[in-house]
Amino acid sequence: MQNLKINNPINRRNGKSVMEPIKYLDQEEKSKLVILISGREGQGKTHLASSISEVEPVYLIDTEYRASIVTRKFKNIKVVSAKNYLELKNAVDYIISNESLGTIVIDSASDLQTFAEIEYLNQTLKEKVGMPWNWSAVWKLCNEIIDAIKFSKKFNLVLTARLKEEYMNDKPTGNLIPRIYSTLPYKADIMLQFSNDPDTKLIVTKNGFSNQKSTPFNKAIRLPEIISILSKK
Repeated sequence: MQNLKINNPINRRNGKSVMEPIKYLDQEEKSKLVILISGREGQGKTHLASSISEVEPVYLIDTEYRASIVTRKFKNIKVVSAKNYLELKNAVDYIISNESLGTIVIDSASDLQTFAEIEYLNQTLKEKVGMPWNWSAVWKLCNEIIDAIKFSKKFNLVLTARLKEEYMNDKPTGNLIPRIYSTLPYKADIMLQFSNDPDTKLIVTKNGFSNQKSTPFNKAIRLPEIISILSKK
């Protein structure tokens, strides 16, 4: 049986082992939020995301090239477009480095996986991602964008997403789910989805503040109000 070598989390300096100091988290510090808003085209995802500009500056990265139709109705929003992974990453890095506090909106996170997949193929010169283990490299590219914002500790992050049909065992379930890369829901603190009923309600599919699910919100509600309500439950 082959013995596995496990490296200790230490750096080697001048032939000596040096244990790096750690920094404990300040549990009283108010952490920034990751919020996912999903729905069909035209249901109001961008409008809801933009409404957080009522309480703080918003930096919206538009991958669908039509956010300005909505954002011009709001003040305190800056918009930049991104048509590939490198442009998206550059926009995120620039905002983190040059802006102070606020919220970054990625509109839409459904394009993040597509951008990352194309970037992976460009880097590896492959024609397709192929085997399942190759997808971990694609997810890593996606996580680099999300984690850069999360760990900056300067910005809330709001992502919009389109919907797709859910499949189990290669059969459709009849449910619609966000069209996003698979690990993103684990990073989200709040997940909201527009319903398909005539009244178009907002359903809370994840509330990181509490295990309790709230009643659906009216479509006209603003995002700051939703955060306030859910954080008090």
